Amino acid sequence: MKNRIKYAAIAACIAVALPAVVSADSRDVNDMVYTLSNNPEQNEVLVFERYSNGHMEAAGSYPTGGVGTGAGLGNQGALALSDNKRYLFAVNAGSNDLSVFRIERDGLRLVDRVAEKGLTPVSVTASHDRVYVVNSGDDSIFGYEFNHRTGKLKALPKSYRKLSADGSSPAQISFDRDAETLVVTEKATNKITSFSLNDDGIPRQRHVIDSAGVTPFGFSFGKRDRFFVSEAQAGAVNGATVSAYTLRHDGTAQLIDGAIAVGQTAACWLVTTPNGKLAFTADTPASAISAFAIDRSGHLSLLNSKAAEEIRPTDLAMAPDGSVLYTLSGGDQSIGIYRVNKAGALNKLDSFDNLPAGVTGLVVR
Repeated sequence: MKNRIKYAAIAACIAVALPAVVSADSRDVNDMVYTLSNNPEQNEVLVFERYSNGHMEAAGSYPTGGVGTGAGLGNQGALALSDNKRYLFAVNAGSNDLSVFRIERDGLRLVDRVAEKGLTPVSVTASHDRVYVVNSGDDSIFGYEFNHRTGKLKALPKSYRKLSADGSSPAQISFDRDAETLVVTEKATNKITSFSLNDDGIPRQRHVIDSAGVTPFGFSFGKRDRFFVSEAQAGAVNGATVSAYTLRHDGTAQLIDGAIAVGQTAACWLVTTPNGKLAFTADTPASAISAFAIDRSGHLSLLNSKAAEEIRPTDLAMAPDGSVLYTLSGGDQSIGIYRVNKAGALNKLDSFDNLPAGVTGLVVR
């Protein structure tokens, strides 16, 4: 019975399959939004141009060369940008590989596609000259050396590492700000696993702690080595929580605050503003976006359990300047666009509708 409840919570945060149809077009690349089709026949990156008034226009679809699974990945971070914002990385969960696109003025150009040692990559992170993925099929991480000039990836020897246990159901992987540590959330084991990296980017030690809340899912780094995690709490009605952690110098995570009640059901995705003062969660069954304040010590306080309403939101992304929040909604196949004010209130500017059902991943350039 316990396992059924646990996986019901995971299922509540997973989007459905996607047939991808977006026409290609030439656009300026200064302000773009990207999402991933996860189509089992041809995985594609879907691109949208964004304007300062919140309006968005379709700007093309670009095959990754791989395939998706056709079903939700239960993840955050299916796409990632390089530090210089010139490259985009996309997981191909159905073909067990990773694609690299160069971002050009007339769209995306596929420059590399590399095999993955693990099975079913669901989340990718990039920092400095390193790229890592986490794999839900065999509960592992795997890394690459990244060439910023060519966009090519080269597998890092001895970078394949297992998570805390089999069947861990990882949701997200991310570097810390200095690319010295990797953090992974494990939904099924209720663990947070971190890996200290050596100077070559190879994991040298694995650290595992219990999550403050049940079903840790999406997370985002803020200021001063702190990161903030959404917790679906096994899908308990109004049971969702958020917790704050800090990374120590040895790569271990330490709880700062949590689990703090969201007042909604199944908080699955989380994003912070660049200044580290606000956090937002996407609460899928509740069809709500919730807002939190973050104080200087990293403690959380709930500002609004329903700062916005979106039909079954399935991801979040923040504009680089923190002024606009983008919400991906599987319930009505749309991207919502919200102005973020300093107090954490959200004012809806626009929405882009008619997306194919089941898109996964959301990043903003």
